[in-house]
Amino acid sequence: MTASGELALRSRRVVLPDGERPATVLVRGGRITAVLGHDATTPAAEVVDLGELA
Repeated sequence: MTASGELALRSRRVVLPDGERPATVLVRGGRITAVLGHDATTPAAEVVDLGELA
């Protein structure tokens, strides 16, 4: 984890309650804090691009 404690996981295949879509998932303290659009600008100190992984 980074000094800010926030991590952004970006993937073209994120499984959500309404289906699968490209998204960026913000995680802080081991909890999902937000789900943003795939190309969204994020305040996270570390961004991990998972490509096609779901």
